[in-house]
Amino acid sequence: MELNSNISKLNALTISFIKEKGNELNKKFGLSKEFLTEIVTPIASLIVSESKKKPLKIYISGGQGSGKTTLSNALKIILENCFDAKVANFSIDDLYLPKSERYRLSKKVHPLLKTRGVPGTHEIQLGIDTINSLVSQKNKETRIPMFSKKYDNRLSKSDWPIFYGTPNVIIFEGWCVGAVPFSENFWKGPVNSLEQKYDPDGSWAKWVNRQLSGDYQDLFSLFDISAYIKSKNFKDIYKNRLKQEEEAKKNSINSKLPDRLMSENQVKNFVMHFERITKKMEIYMPKKCDIVIRRDGNEQFSFIKTKIIK
Repeated sequence: MELNSNISKLNALTISFIKEKGNELNKKFGLSKEFLTEIVTPIASLIVSESKKKPLKIYISGGQGSGKTTLSNALKIILENCFDAKVANFSIDDLYLPKSERYRLSKKVHPLLKTRGVPGTHEIQLGIDTINSLVSQKNKETRIPMFSKKYDNRLSKSDWPIFYGTPNVIIFEGWCVGAVPFSENFWKGPVNSLEQKYDPDGSWAKWVNRQLSGDYQDLFSLFDISAYIKSKNFKDIYKNRLKQEEEAKKNSINSKLPDRLMSENQVKNFVMHFERITKKMEIYMPKKCDIVIRRDGNEQFSFIKTKIIK
C-alpha cells in the first residue's frame, strides 16, 4: 500500500491528534507534546515522503538510555494514527542470544560475554531474516523476535508477536546499530575499570571488534534512513541508563521484578561494557547519519541535522 504523500494535510492531522491525545500519550508513554510536535512529526513526514511504494527501513541509534525506544514507539504511534501507515518495529536487543548460549561463550571465549549487549551476543542473522520476511510480498505473517530483560532470555518463538502483511515502515533501534569496527591495531589498553580488571590484555575487546566487522555490517546496510541520538557526554549516558532502570522499578507491578533489576553500581558496571564503542560512535555517527538529534542533560531534544534522502 502506498502512503498518502500530502504532507501538509497529514501534518495538520498530526497536530490535531497531538492536541487531542497529547495528555494521554504523556501519561501512558511519557511522550510530551513538544517531543511529538518538534521531533517525531518531522521525522514521520520525512519517512512518508520517502516511502514511495516500498517498505521504508529506518534505524535509530544512540547510547544507553538516550531515548531510542521512546522515539521508535512515538514514531509508530504517529505514523499509524496520523499517516495511516503499517509499522513494524523491533530492537537489536530482541536479537540477544539466549542465556544458555551466552553462558557457553563466557566459558569458551571470555567471561565478559555472559553479559548481553556487545557485538557477538546477538543472533544477527535472525534480524536479517526478520527484515527480509517483512519486506517480502510473499510472506503474509512474520514473527517478530522478542527478548525478556526481566528473565534475561529470549522468549519462546510461540510468544513472539506476529506482524500480518507487509509494512510501509520498518523501525529498528539499538545502541550499536550503525557502528563500524575499529582499525586492526586499535587496542592501546583498558578504557575503564571493568576492562582493567577483566580484560587487561584486550582479548575480549578484540573479539567483540571482530564480530562487529561481520554480519552486523550486513544488517546495518539494509536500512534506507539512519538516525542518531547524541548525548552530551558519556556521563550523561550513564545517568540516562540509571534513570531508565529506576523508572522500570517504579513501573513494575510484579513485586519480584525489582530484585531482577540493576542497582546503581550494577548499572555503572553494565554501561562500561559499551564505553569503548559508544565513545567512538559519538564522534563518527553524527557525520554518517541522515538525522541527528541532540539530547541534553534536561531531557530536551533538538535536531542537529536532518537530511532528505534521495
